[in-house]
Amino acid sequence: MPFDPAPQLLVQMAMPNFTCRYGDCDLAFHPSGTDGFEDLMVCATAVLIGDTQARVAALADVIRSKRAAARPKDLRVLPTLERYARSRGIELREATE
Repeated sequence: MPFDPAPQLLVQMAMPNFTCRYGDCDLAFHPSGTDGFEDLMVCATAVLIGDTQARVAALADVIRSKRAAARPKDLRVLPTLERYARSRGIELREATE
């Protein structure tokens, strides 16, 4: 069934989950463990996706959010993400919520 990305429908969802040919994607309107997108923008990196510039959350912020969310799928991936962050010298922070 096709997905209708109408903004008025998206804002009614707490966290829509999508699957595409690249894998699963969760869309969080207020990511766990953060003060929202303004908080994430501080350390975000700009990347070019096709002709569109997008901001991508820093790995430390992704880890912080996954720790706070504590969903089984987040907890499964945390050791790998934390190990990678340490290998890159990335300082990890605690959740703000």
